[in-house]
Amino acid sequence: MDTLKDLSTTPYLAAANSLMLLATPVISPAVESPVSSKIGSSSILRLWSRPKFVGPSTKTSLLFGSAQALGSWIIYDGDLESGSGFLGAWSALYLIVGGRGSVKALRYGRVWPLTLSAMAATSTALYTRRFVAGGFT
Repeated sequence: MDTLKDLSTTPYLAAANSLMLLATPVISPAVESPVSSKIGSSSILRLWSRPKFVGPSTKTSLLFGSAQALGSWIIYDGDLESGSGFLGAWSALYLIVGGRGSVKALRYGRVWPLTLSAMAATSTALYTRRFVAGGFT
């Protein structure tokens, strides 16, 4: 329990999460799912429907990676309470945006999106608990 308490006072978890998210477009870019690519290219349905991608998009990765980097900097700068609240909120938002898709990505053999969601869930749990309870009791 002391290790978790110590981890929630450092910017290291958020910095690691930020690096993972910012590296996602290079390491594991979002690819079109096989289901959406089976629709014929001449189909009228293809014109109005967006392709379904597996994994976080480049925009999502850059937005949430930048937010995690900013939260990491806030904690590094010495404002533990504000940084914890900021990181808890942005990590929870990432789970809302990409959590369900990360589980669906397992169908296509992609583990990286689930790894990102697990890291976001850990950040949400640790930083939100620190923010709400003022630390571990």
